[in-house]
Amino acid sequence: MESLKSLLKKLIQFESVAERPDQLIAVINYAEKYLEHPNLRIDRFMKGEKPSLIVSFKRSNKERHFKVLFAGHLDVVPARREQFVAREEGDRIYGRGALDMKGPCAVMMQLFKDLAEEGAEPDIALMLTTDEEIGSQNGVRYLLEDEGFSSDFAVIPDSGEGFRVITEEKGALHFRVTFKGRPAHGSMPWLGESALEKALAFYEDVKSALLYDSDDPEHWHNTLTLGKLVGGRKVNQVPPEAEMELDFRFVPPFTLEEAKGLVSYIAKKYKAEVEFLSEGQPFSTDLEHPLSRLFIESVREVLGEVKFGKTHGATDGRFFAARGIPVVMIYPEGGDIHGDNEWVSVPSLETLYRIFKTFVGKLG
Repeated sequence: MESLKSLLKKLIQFESVAERPDQLIAVINYAEKYLEHPNLRIDRFMKGEKPSLIVSFKRSNKERHFKVLFAGHLDVVPARREQFVAREEGDRIYGRGALDMKGPCAVMMQLFKDLAEEGAEPDIALMLTTDEEIGSQNGVRYLLEDEGFSSDFAVIPDSGEGFRVITEEKGALHFRVTFKGRPAHGSMPWLGESALEKALAFYEDVKSALLYDSDDPEHWHNTLTLGKLVGGRKVNQVPPEAEMELDFRFVPPFTLEEAKGLVSYIAKKYKAEVEFLSEGQPFSTDLEHPLSRLFIESVREVLGEVKFGKTHGATDGRFFAARGIPVVMIYPEGGDIHGDNEWVSVPSLETLYRIFKTFVGKLG
């Protein structure tokens, strides 16, 4: 527990946000140094100023398929400077990334270091990236699609607070729509065409097309959030332009292709331009998959019971699932992710370590 605490506190001190490429490199440098061991192979990658590591027991970087890939990100969302100084209170550690997800990354780093020192050679790898908070295009997506890494199974401790095993994730589509109008004096709106009114009408049409009524208490249904709306120049002018950004989350049988098609079709009605910013397919992991069963058995051995759950957010799991790789996610105990008092329970990090160590031991 002391080594995990020390490692986590060290990781928190790096201001590893997208706007600080120097700190992204610094935290990866630290992780690489920490994991140096004769029994570990470390391959380093850089794409779009976003560094990443693949740590394994392979002897050649030509061997890029593993039985299990553990994946985590060392980047975090922006925070006040004092949040990059770990604070320990009772059995909790506070700080940016304590739960999302430097705490879980510390567990995985400790696990791989311990396995190396024990002389073990499991067919597993650890993927550490630094751009998950801005879409993972130069991290997980690049490593899987361009560098050719793959696995039979993936473990991503980035969802499932309180040790819920997450096997289902909603699909996601973020998009920007721009509208053109015709300016006129605010006292004579009939002479112009309001781009803002176009945007609002588009929003209502899109809601009607993408959403449906549901009383599911877990809200396992489609949702649409208007995250940004800007337009107009002054109060007494008909707005000649407007722009909105929307966040659509969806569940099967709705598909990503269906969503993009509907959005594009409705945009044409308003002569608007659509830009799809990021996307991800929903996934559902087969609980009967042999490695799913081994993971669930490991959770049960350590905790005595297994709780399952679903996640509404988009994680790196979508990139694995898109390539047919089953994914499970699990989190330790913590809270206030992205907030001013993000925290993680230190004993729960030790519990997460025991789950992972038990699972690896069952791989043979």
